[in-house]
Amino acid sequence: MNKYLKIFSPLVFLFSLIMILCFKSVPSGKLWKNYSVIYVPLETEESLVSSVFDELKIKNVIRLSSQYLPLLVSENSIEVSMLRLNYNSKDFAYTSKRNALFFDKANKWRLYYIPNEFKSEISQICEKIESSGIPCGSDNAASFPYLLIVVELLVCGMLFVFVKNKIPFLAGAFLPLVFLYSNPFYPIAMATCLVLLCLFFVCNIWKRSGALKLLVSRRIVPLMLLVSFISAFAGSVASGFWFVLAAAGTAGALYSVYIAENWWRGKKMFEPVLIRPAKRVSLFAGKAFTILGIVCGGAILLFALFFLTSSNTINARTAKLLLPSNTSFQDSSLPSMNEYYRWAWNVKTYPYKSLNKNAASLAVNAEDSEQNAANPAGSKNSEAVEFDDFVEDAATGIIGVNRKIMRFDDSFKKDIFDGIDSLQFDSAEKLMKSENSNFTGGYSAVNSYQINFFGIIMMFICLFILLFIYFSIIIRKGFNK
Repeated sequence: MNKYLKIFSPLVFLFSLIMILCFKSVPSGKLWKNYSVIYVPLETEESLVSSVFDELKIKNVIRLSSQYLPLLVSENSIEVSMLRLNYNSKDFAYTSKRNALFFDKANKWRLYYIPNEFKSEISQICEKIESSGIPCGSDNAASFPYLLIVVELLVCGMLFVFVKNKIPFLAGAFLPLVFLYSNPFYPIAMATCLVLLCLFFVCNIWKRSGALKLLVSRRIVPLMLLVSFISAFAGSVASGFWFVLAAAGTAGALYSVYIAENWWRGKKMFEPVLIRPAKRVSLFAGKAFTILGIVCGGAILLFALFFLTSSNTINARTAKLLLPSNTSFQDSSLPSMNEYYRWAWNVKTYPYKSLNKNAASLAVNAEDSEQNAANPAGSKNSEAVEFDDFVEDAATGIIGVNRKIMRFDDSFKKDIFDGIDSLQFDSAEKLMKSENSNFTGGYSAVNSYQINFFGIIMMFICLFILLFIYFSIIIRKGFNK
């Protein structure tokens, strides 16, 4: 069994490290690659917002009022005429869904999309709009909370100074800090304080007889681990599961150090023996007030940062602000690029579709069968429309007939996608194209590092446990000083 543990312990650590870094959940308010979002209350007059854009020389803003027919067809064409006649048909529902890109999910805020070249002016835009007494926000408001990492590094560094066995402490603290970097949420930062204190205890009685029994008998230690585990889920459901993996990786790192130290001591002529059992050694390395002052101070500082930088957190999450973005799962109220392709296909082919669907289908299928037989390797089922195109010969004046076939295939989609850049207005399709050719609209939260009430409760519980230990020391109960 020990042989397998020697092999798998470092592998578990490396696997945990790689997975946590690869699947990190870093908060970022920015929802679009090439655009920033400005949002104002729905009832705000657009003229006021436009005047701010003009004053700051902000150009190419994508807004609802600037949306027109997103297709390269003539205004007087038969395609546009048929579209107007059938505007409410489900075949042309895309344009209505496209309008949803300019409102939040609760339909309380109106959205404007600012190109990244004007990103530095976002704060000025918000300030000028707010100076008129109108609330204004931006998805750029959220940024990576580096201060969480700084606070935990300071706590870890100060504990490192006082811990008895420094190498195991560094090995054990590495993965929790990496986990916090990959999931920088306030509940996880509070949980990290508890984890670091537990590691401090472990490393002070490192390799002493009865160490594990002592830690389990001190009920507050298992309680801290349990609370830190629950706090990880308060950050997000995914971070809770990754916390389990981080715990396994930390155990693997500690056991790897244990094996490495035993191997190194075996190389020496004299191998020292730890005489005192764990219960005779101070968990706090004789500096209980200092250690708890460090950890409690870090936790209190995290609380201060939380309330200073997120003063509107509770309200923001109660009335959760969800804005359109590119997501893996489409929301039915928002458009997708595939729906745009289908809409463009309907507009272009509607005047030429036969009312006798069976006859049209038989004609197209017969031709597809002939093409597939001639080129079986390139055969591909696709929707098609066949129609006559009348062309007048400029020299003779004779009107000729050309048989045309339009196919709803990858080539058609590529032509539509490439044609977006040729639209003579700042279209929502340009916003969608800036993401990718398979854009699917969904809703994402702004300032995603803000937490819910459960997370706030877990933060208070973490702080309460630390303060409980601190006051237990004062009245000389529960722990060895």
